[in-house]
Amino acid sequence: MPIPKTIAARAAAAIAAAIAAAALSASVLSSCSLDYESARLEEQLSERLPDTVATGLVHRVVKNSRTALEVTAARAETWDAQHRTVLDAAAFVEYGQDGERTVEGNAGRVVFHTDTEDAEISGRVRVYSAVDEAGIETETLTWRKAPRLLSAPAHDRVVITKDDGSRLEGTGFVGDLRRREFVFSGPVQGTYVWTGKEEGE
Repeated sequence: MPIPKTIAARAAAAIAAAIAAAALSASVLSSCSLDYESARLEEQLSERLPDTVATGLVHRVVKNSRTALEVTAARAETWDAQHRTVLDAAAFVEYGQDGERTVEGNAGRVVFHTDTEDAEISGRVRVYSAVDEAGIETETLTWRKAPRLLSAPAHDRVVITKDDGSRLEGTGFVGDLRRREFVFSGPVQGTYVWTGKEEGE
């Protein structure tokens, strides 16, 4: 089914862009580290307390004098020794050339690993593409940057919907961003609304 393939690939790309923005936010937060008087105290605290905490985080990526991407989070924590940044109640919006919202999404939590740029995204993950007039929803996604794979736990349901009423849901979701394709290894069901147009027309 070609239409959902495009949706899943675009959703994966959008999530990857949001994760990249989270990485930039992590670098900014990390640069605001506290200067402890004792190195021993800092070492002990780093295991129990985040190095930096920010609330009401808003991070914007500006290109050609316009906002291209905006990432927000109710709370952001950086853990330098663990190479980890945690965003709670995170959301992102990707903007087009004319300032219109092209892709947007949200999740309850994003755990970003600054050394590998991998991430775990959880808490009613939702991505909607206005360009494709379609969205993808699930409970948990894992992003692995090196193979550029986006996957859901084997038994978690992933739902892909289109504004025209098409709906596809299944388990065992894996999206390969390099090949721009996805597979469901578990049972899949849904309804496809035929519009009479092939993909790309």
